[in-house]
Amino acid sequence: MRKYNFVILCLLMLKQPLVFGQDSGIIYGHNHAYTLTSPKGWVLDNSSGVSQGLHAVFYPVGSSWAGAVTVMYTSVAYRDSSKNEKIEGVMKHDIDKFKQNSPNLRVEEKESIEVDNGKKKARIVYFSADRFGSYEAVAYIPENKVVVIIVMISGNKEKFESNLKAFEDLVKSYMFITDEVIINKPTNLKSK
Repeated sequence: MRKYNFVILCLLMLKQPLVFGQDSGIIYGHNHAYTLTSPKGWVLDNSSGVSQGLHAVFYPVGSSWAGAVTVMYTSVAYRDSSKNEKIEGVMKHDIDKFKQNSPNLRVEEKESIEVDNGKKKARIVYFSADRFGSYEAVAYIPENKVVVIIVMISGNKEKFESNLKAFEDLVKSYMFITDEVIINKPTNLKSK
């Protein structure tokens, strides 16, 4: 085993997403480990979104996850391996799910963004006119076993538009590490 792989394996054995300084972190779980770096003027927070199943959330410096008008987060969608599901299937599932609750939803695919040192492209979709009046930019990044999703959501159109550069910077910071993640749960040792 190369030294690099050993170091990554040790980092992945931690219980929470690992945050490097204030700006970068490893987000990992079943079949995925990747890094993201918060855009300038934004905070990476690995605790505020946990109750919502979000282990890496981002919001502007000076605000909070609960109080910011515009926030970003990341998650993954697991591909249906029995169907050899492609990224289009994951995107269609999201769009159909959104449209069930918001029949007037506007969906607009934008130009893809190169990520992971130019190895992949993130497909970008904007959603607007949902039942909550929100504006969303969503990046879908295909990996072998998952599709990584990066979302920016805002309740204000001007704030949404003024933060698109931050969203793009977050997406461009994406680097995939591995889909071979082993998380060892500690066992309780009883002394006799």
